[in-house]
Amino acid sequence: MAGSAARGADDADQYVGAEKCKNCHAAPSKGDLYGVWTKSKHAKAYAMLASEEAKKIAKDKGIADPQQDKACAQCHVTAFDAPTAMKGKKFDPTQGVQCESCHGPSGKHVKARLDAEETPEDKVVELPKGERGGPPSAEVCIKCHNEKSPNYKPFDYKKFIKEIAHLDPRRKHPADYLDKLGESGGKPEEKK
Repeated sequence: MAGSAARGADDADQYVGAEKCKNCHAAPSKGDLYGVWTKSKHAKAYAMLASEEAKKIAKDKGIADPQQDKACAQCHVTAFDAPTAMKGKKFDPTQGVQCESCHGPSGKHVKARLDAEETPEDKVVELPKGERGGPPSAEVCIKCHNEKSPNYKPFDYKKFIKEIAHLDPRRKHPADYLDKLGESGGKPEEKK
């Protein structure tokens, strides 16, 4: 699902939404990760459910409003089925498949980063293990990209991870990083 099944989901954490992520992840020097997301199909997933095509598919399946029905919204809305207590005050479900659908709820990450000392723009902060970050695994992706989708096309993690990749240029990755990530199903090698 586009919500609570995301990488590292933690019941004590909260979904804060992409607008909160933008505060730190929109700088060009950091790869404008937010900007990359805004241009993606994921960012438009909720709005797409209001299209005539989506309404026709929904009607054929006996669904009155695809933007409100769990059958559609669970994969087009981040944290659709998460309890209200897990959603921050400014969380906006109409933003579609947001950062936290793939990376997990980020309330603790935001708090930890705000509590940390200020760091220069060009310095990369190594996050404590498990705090946040990293690519989604193939298992996270196929919770929605599967045969249950009415528009299903065979899902090739190796191909699609390259299409949605949004890497911070300050972090140095080998030239074949995305190839190896795709081959591993989203399980990057541990640093030694």
